[in-house]
Amino acid sequence: VSGEQISNIGSENMDNATVLKLAKRINKLLTSKDVDGIVVTHGTDTMEETAYFLNLVVKSKKPVVMVGAMRPATAISADGPLNLYNAVKIASSKRAQNKGILVALNDQISAARYVTKTNTTATDTFKSAEQGYLGTVAGGNVIFYNNPTRKHTTQSVFDVSKLDKLPQVDVIYTYQNDNRYLYDAAVKQGAKGIIVAGYGNGTMSDAALSGAKAAVKKGSLVVRSSHAGSGTVTYEASDDKNKFITSDSLNPQKARILLMLALTKTKDRKQIQEYFNEY
Repeated sequence: VSGEQISNIGSENMDNATVLKLAKRINKLLTSKDVDGIVVTHGTDTMEETAYFLNLVVKSKKPVVMVGAMRPATAISADGPLNLYNAVKIASSKRAQNKGILVALNDQISAARYVTKTNTTATDTFKSAEQGYLGTVAGGNVIFYNNPTRKHTTQSVFDVSKLDKLPQVDVIYTYQNDNRYLYDAAVKQGAKGIIVAGYGNGTMSDAALSGAKAAVKKGSLVVRSSHAGSGTVTYEASDDKNKFITSDSLNPQKARILLMLALTKTKDRKQIQEYFNEY
């Protein structure tokens, strides 16, 4: 086991430049015959975003495991040491190969595509509400019960090896009495895409809808997601008329990741919708 530091920041400050740097370094390391797997220590606040980004751009079947802690090292019953130990166990397991990027906390093994942080402080905060965990670490043994079904890593068309920046994509949250000015501001500030964290099945108020439509007319792509916490945002007949994209079951923050990468490949709405259906 060896280590190196890519950055030293709180995960709330993770940005596009840092995730690109991390992805490129991981891909380089994984080409070495001396590297069997990689563990990435990461703050929990944006861990799911980094994990999903890596899930789409890492080009290896070798295990890559994201790990963090909900309690500081100075806390009673700090969870970091065991989480880190388990992550190393997972990354060194042949059974963990070709499963995409994994997230390991609280003895559970989760898929980057499905997992999300659900609690502000609890050690079992990372959950896959509908799809469930992939496996567990029990008695020192790495055990898998499920496999992720969406495209990832070596199956992915996305490649960051020649990218030094990513398109600007913003997330706009819906709420009672919202207005369209946030959409106008996003477009004015250069947003190439907007993720709408909508109600329920990705719905919007009339005011927000007018802002989203205006954004599309000015060349931005709009994806309907949901802040409900789980569930699939389904296609509606009005999506073709409005030229909107639906996020499938991706939450707003992960939909942003996919749309950024999709925009490095194409601006075609139908093709990007296929990406959301496949990844």
